[in-house]
Amino acid sequence: MLPQKIQVLFDLIDYLDENKKEYIEKYIPLCGELENLNRQRHELKPDINYIDKQSYDIIQNQIKEKFSPILSNVYTPISAKLKELGIWSGDETYASIWNNNISEISDFKRGFASEDVLQVMTYKHKYLAFRAETKSDFLCLSMAFQGLDEILKSLFDFFKDTTANEFKSFEALNIKVDSLEDAIKRFKENRGKNVKFSFPAQNLYKGLSETQPPKHHTNIKNEIFMGHKVVVGDITNNSGQIIIGNDIKISDAINSRKETADKIEELIQLIRQEPNIEDQQRQSLITNFDKVKEEISEEKPAKSKIFKWLSNTKNILENLVLTHHVTEAVHWVYENLNFISHQIRG
Repeated sequence: MLPQKIQVLFDLIDYLDENKKEYIEKYIPLCGELENLNRQRHELKPDINYIDKQSYDIIQNQIKEKFSPILSNVYTPISAKLKELGIWSGDETYASIWNNNISEISDFKRGFASEDVLQVMTYKHKYLAFRAETKSDFLCLSMAFQGLDEILKSLFDFFKDTTANEFKSFEALNIKVDSLEDAIKRFKENRGKNVKFSFPAQNLYKGLSETQPPKHHTNIKNEIFMGHKVVVGDITNNSGQIIIGNDIKISDAINSRKETADKIEELIQLIRQEPNIEDQQRQSLITNFDKVKEEISEEKPAKSKIFKWLSNTKNILENLVLTHHVTEAVHWVYENLNFISHQIRG
């Protein structure tokens, strides 16, 4: 019998598959019409000329009218299903899609039964077929599907008989930039495309006052999310993220990476037994270190993700007094990955 979290992911895939035909026939063509209207609207200058203003208002009303059924019949039901199943907690960045599911996926990969394999393969093909045949985020679900792709890839990549990246056609194109200003420029140039932007952490505040945070972003943790919310004001959707932290170092040698992953697993076990950590902090640490371990095992680990998850652990660990063994294990992992830590107390 499949674990509950795995089963609810498959229940969601069933839901998407059941509605696939309707999405393809009714709503994807409507998305195409909206994208065309949005392009026409961007060419107008309603603040400069009255004719443009009149045309703008006409197009704006058409967009509102056409976008309404997508919100009502695609965005709202899929969002509700994600929350109903406990896959997503309702956060704007959809980070909970990973956080709510990765631990049980990791446990499942360590302890699956032989009879589970065929079922997993069936749902993998069903999800990949849905993404390939719809080829749409419906102008408002790009971050939701990006989160689903990420968590399901973590599961399905374990159950495959090829070295090919089966999710390649869905993943965002990574564009390297040197500054926030460059990222904003490239973001505008790639409007409507599935892209993300990455640059080293040390360049984040380059050229900016230390007392004045950058004004161009919507949210800074270790990723800067620049995708649009569900608003009729601009329905052309970039799922774009600016990814920071490319100074993380990962060995190209498989044996070395396996050693690092094994050390992280040892650290996770130590954290499970550590008496000086509250349950919520313990689970957060385990979740983030487990993400790092999973990513290191990928063919091409994403340094920016590892930087983000290590930063999450550092924020928790800085406020704890830990036993010597845990402190030493944490420092080993941080130093091995070239992640500088401070004030981790033992």
